[in-house]
Amino acid sequence: MKKLKLYSLAIFIIPLMILGNTLSYANNETPANVILTAANSLFSDVKANKTLYEDDITSFYKRVDAVLGPIIDFDILIKSIVGEKNYKQISDTQKDRFKLALKKQLIRIYAKTIVEYSSSKITIISTSESKGFYIVKTELSIGQGKPAFQVIYVMKNSSDKWKIVEVVANGLRLVKSLRKSLLPEIKEKGIESVIRRLESES
Repeated sequence: MKKLKLYSLAIFIIPLMILGNTLSYANNETPANVILTAANSLFSDVKANKTLYEDDITSFYKRVDAVLGPIIDFDILIKSIVGEKNYKQISDTQKDRFKLALKKQLIRIYAKTIVEYSSSKITIISTSESKGFYIVKTELSIGQGKPAFQVIYVMKNSSDKWKIVEVVANGLRLVKSLRKSLLPEIKEKGIESVIRRLESES
């Protein structure tokens, strides 16, 4: 997937960026509050600085990274993309490089998407737990005459912090999409080649 075809994955990114509710939480934060608090922070930032970010989006990258980086489990994401067998064969250095390169590309599309769709609205439909995972179901309305669609966030507790490990939008899975795009290239050219390509594009 050249440049991960990240723009085609915008459907997964929009909901995370535009949860426009304000919820505070204490030490026992809930998965829904983690998402809402992070998104509200970015949403408010864009409302105050949209013209600036439309002229120079790079100034928004670090802000998005600081807010979203801690609540997305990139280790689980990479392991799910490359598979258990490949993951065990990757060195720690390669894992770190893969994670950083993938993170940079995702953060950039996150930033561009929130600026473009900052007026969208989302409603939480339900929350539930299943086999150690927490499921947050939402409905997203992006306006512009487009129909609303369902988005599901799958979260897992890691070191006493809730982190996103999967996003499912209208039945389409982010991890599955990334795996389908990257795994064939990994099998053909090797993980080091894929990491170098991602690094060159980030």
